Amino acid sequence: MRRGPARWAALAMCVTLSLPMVAKSAYWQGGWHETQDQLHDVAALLGGPLAVAAGCWHGGRERRTRMAELRACGARGPLAQFLVAALPVLLGVLVGYLVVVAGALLASWPYVSAGRPLAGPPAADAVYLAAMATVGMVGGRLLRWRLAAPALAVCAYVVIGVWSRQTSAFGFLDPAASGNVDELPVWWQPWVMAAWLAGLVSAVVVGYAVRRHRYLAVLPLAVAVAAAVPLMGCGGDMWHTDPLRKTSVCDDASPRVCVDALNSDLLPAVSHALSGITGRLDGVPHAPVRFRDPPRPGHHEARLPELYLGQSVVRGELVDPEAFAWEAGAGLTGIECARFSPTDDAVLDWLVSNRLSEQRREAGAEAARKSGDPAMVKDAEAETRGLARLRAMDDDERHAWLGRYFASLDDCEKGEVPTL
Repeated sequence: MRRGPARWAALAMCVTLSLPMVAKSAYWQGGWHETQDQLHDVAALLGGPLAVAAGCWHGGRERRTRMAELRACGARGPLAQFLVAALPVLLGVLVGYLVVVAGALLASWPYVSAGRPLAGPPAADAVYLAAMATVGMVGGRLLRWRLAAPALAVCAYVVIGVWSRQTSAFGFLDPAASGNVDELPVWWQPWVMAAWLAGLVSAVVVGYAVRRHRYLAVLPLAVAVAAAVPLMGCGGDMWHTDPLRKTSVCDDASPRVCVDALNSDLLPAVSHALSGITGRLDGVPHAPVRFRDPPRPGHHEARLPELYLGQSVVRGELVDPEAFAWEAGAGLTGIECARFSPTDDAVLDWLVSNRLSEQRREAGAEAARKSGDPAMVKDAEAETRGLARLRAMDDDERHAWLGRYFASLDDCEKGEVPTL
């Protein structure tokens, strides 16, 4: 442990997993689901091949230093001797992985709104890394090629990557298998996955080390088969949507702005970004009564733009509140009905009224002038007149007209756009 390959295996695992985690930190910091999903991906696709390479290198090193001849005189059996020899590199791999897990969870914790990290998935990934290191140790003792370690790492990477793309039930046995980013595994899935992997590797080790009683490998193999049955049988049902994703937290505006409980800390920022739109819609007949994602059919709700980590949200902050407001406003107009009339554009510009709407209107007018298309020029001029008309109305007149406009959106096929 002090002078062998353990410290180098730990350092290599820590550096290898940390680099992609740091590079993609904006996409996982702020959500336990995203953090653990990213940890699972790097552990499965990068940590596994590295672990098998570290084990193979250590096994080959023991063979080249003729440790087998020395151990033949030992009092312990071959299985005990193999486990003791494999233990340092195995623990080194696990220490490097656990350091990365602890660092990622600590880095994400200040920005998380709700929920908690799960112990099962990291534990299953730790068993997977230990299994890969052990298999690599066996491979290193059997293969007399100095490039066996990198060759095994490449093979492991290809196999795991191809395996993860399988759409059949066999794909759910892959260590890289996972649900969607907002889904939780059922409580038993990580532990059964760990049993599947541990059973397979134990069978390999017993078959290699206990040569006189290789039939004993049937026992761990039976455990692996028993674990594989529910994994393949349940398939995608092993993951379910987080209940916090279905729970909404709303403000007191009119219309109300609602986010799911996993993003509750973002509600003040989201409400402030949409305050211009909600203020203009207050008291308008037929206007949506609530912004929500996803909106519930039949409840007169508007779609709230999704809060994606690394895109609209980075480390607990809205990246571009104006773009967020523009996207929310676009969902209130005829764009949802796949109609693009000048009136719809005028309503969108009036509802949002920020830098993006001004830039879009100026760019549209410039494109119409350059194109020389009379229809485009006519639409751009109609939009400008419509926006000016909306701004010139008094509150009662504007509310009445907007009420007729939103009523036309209730039936996209038959609704007629009121004129400005």
